[in-house]
Amino acid sequence: MSTATSTPLAPVAQAQRQVIKAQALRPDIITLSTPTDYPKWGDDNLYPQRLLAAYAGSGTATVCAERKAQFIEGNGFTDTTFYRAVIDRAGGTLDALLQPVANNTAYLEGWAVRVNINANGFPCEVLHQPKEQVRPYYPDSAGVTRWCGLVRNPAAVAKRGATYASRSGLQKVPVFNPRETPEKRLERIAAWENEKGEVVGLKGYPGEVYYWFQKRTGAYLHPRPLLDAVLDDVYSEPNLKRSRARDLDSGYSAQVMITEYGTATPTQEVIEANGAKYGVFVGPDGSRILLQYAVSKELKPDVDTLTAPDASKRYVTDEEAIKGNIREAMQMPGVLLGREIAGKLGSWQEFQDAVAYVQAFVVNSAQRSIERGFEAIFRTFQRADGSFPFKDLKDFSIQNLTLQQAAALAGVEAPADGNPAV
Repeated sequence: MSTATSTPLAPVAQAQRQVIKAQALRPDIITLSTPTDYPKWGDDNLYPQRLLAAYAGSGTATVCAERKAQFIEGNGFTDTTFYRAVIDRAGGTLDALLQPVANNTAYLEGWAVRVNINANGFPCEVLHQPKEQVRPYYPDSAGVTRWCGLVRNPAAVAKRGATYASRSGLQKVPVFNPRETPEKRLERIAAWENEKGEVVGLKGYPGEVYYWFQKRTGAYLHPRPLLDAVLDDVYSEPNLKRSRARDLDSGYSAQVMITEYGTATPTQEVIEANGAKYGVFVGPDGSRILLQYAVSKELKPDVDTLTAPDASKRYVTDEEAIKGNIREAMQMPGVLLGREIAGKLGSWQEFQDAVAYVQAFVVNSAQRSIERGFEAIFRTFQRADGSFPFKDLKDFSIQNLTLQQAAALAGVEAPADGNPAV
């Protein structure tokens, strides 16, 4: 691709400043009346939002995802000039962009960036685009996805029609194609229309989106993270914590059986009144009660105490099983989460093996997607002075964490001589 232009550098720089000023500094959602011509992400179009909420409620899932993100990000880009480069008008650097991209990849197994285009048809600014907002459109007859929707209200956009799309804030944005020539891109941009059908060209162009996600069976248009297989465990972890806290507050106290005499078929009014009465008696974190009704004899209820078994041991085994299932689905060895204590026989060797496994089999694909994607975007990145700072860059790779850095993250003490502890 030729980088020469016939436009003098000074006017180009001025045009770039004008274009960037007209574009969004952050990937804000602009309301447009656009048809929702894309597959929903989940039956309710809220799959990523529900998944992120599940992560937030599970300490184990969150720690696994955060640790995975740290391994994906590693030590940043190998080329120090590249990772320090400023890539947006707010002064953000490539290294700063890598962090949210790695985080999105760890949680949702996908990432996206917004690419702004200058007056020469080249990328001139790159911003993080939250992957949970991205909805790729159906591929065209050539099998190419050329558009994606960026959504603010996925539930509303799930309903078809321009009215719902406008109401919910859907923005239809072209997908960035690194193989498209600047001339073709500018030709397409020159005909860009706003929501009113008016040709606005480059000044009103929303930029483009580059995205990637981990494709696997059953996940061809949206990512389906491996955590999906253990969502029941993810939801059970906070429930188990609340149940244990309630039992601890009540001292694993006896349960109570209360018998109300007078009728075996009380009215709904009586049931509601007893619910209020005994609810006050028990309290939100007090002893659990069972309430029954009988025909005879007393107006005053009988109270029988039932000795409940100590459930503390069951909580330990249940919690360990749940956490183990989540760690396995996230492919994160326990030793990398600081579970094992360094210093016992073979622990350092176990740690080295775990680091090698994660770097080679768990995060390698994600790292390579970022390296390839960033090379595709930044190879033709043009600064306001007309220069192409990364045109001849040889290395777009990400450095892996060293063993010592990984050990520091996991709270494992590395032996001074590098040999397994004994």
